[in-house]
Amino acid sequence: MFSVGLLWSLVVLVVFTTATPTPAEEGRIVGGEVTTIREFPYQVSVQLHGEHICGGAVIGDHFVLTAAHCFEVLFPTEDYSVRVGSGEHATGGHLLSLRQVITHGGYNPQSHDNDLALLILNARLNFTEHLQPVPRATLVEPPTMDTRLVVSGWGLQAEESGTGSAEIGGGVSPTLRFVDVDLVESDQCRRAYRQVLPITQRMICAARPGRDSCQGDSGGPLVGIPAQGGPARLYGIVSWGLGCANPKYPGVYTNVAAFRNWIDAQVGAWGWNGLLAAWSGVQ
Repeated sequence: MFSVGLLWSLVVLVVFTTATPTPAEEGRIVGGEVTTIREFPYQVSVQLHGEHICGGAVIGDHFVLTAAHCFEVLFPTEDYSVRVGSGEHATGGHLLSLRQVITHGGYNPQSHDNDLALLILNARLNFTEHLQPVPRATLVEPPTMDTRLVVSGWGLQAEESGTGSAEIGGGVSPTLRFVDVDLVESDQCRRAYRQVLPITQRMICAARPGRDSCQGDSGGPLVGIPAQGGPARLYGIVSWGLGCANPKYPGVYTNVAAFRNWIDAQVGAWGWNGLLAAWSGVQ
């Protein structure tokens, strides 16, 4: 994923077919650099039928956060998988099946509000230097203009408009990339999109000239590193935007801190159901 322009799930592209997207500069994470999974050990590739469709972030030993719009056309759970612990989406690490896909009940595909999904993996993750969860941000510690914001992913090598296809696996970057972006104040972002869609409190915006996320980065993590030091935190999930690295339109990300209660409730419910199942088996 990248910043400035934002990423477009192919479904999002269909919504904005009347807009003229700006071609991504060299594609992939626009203006970004190649990196390794050791630098971004929470990064995962969400796959459908063995092809990369979205990014995601590990937040627990069974859990991955991604975007709800990645599942607007929902296939059977067994058709999806998640590759963890690899800087290449097509090889390396571990390819894991899913137990459940939980999209936020308030997700609106027209406005892209509440664009969040929780994936429950079939296997418990064993954390290593190549695989680590990322702490989630809270509302009491929002990003500031001094926060270093970084977005990562395997996005498309060129912006493709006017296509409704979800077959994006062949065009994505084979190697993980990242780019630094800057926080865009909410009022400024609302003005930029005032004739497009509302920017809600459940969204945050980020951009930097010539740098952005693009198609295939959807669902990926926007992570912030405090200026005074300390652990990186997950602030956003790549959600939507007009074009890639379009200077008029910042990237829009799901505000993870606004969903802490929802995420905790889903994780808690999954744990409780697991305990009930175990007790039932014992009895």
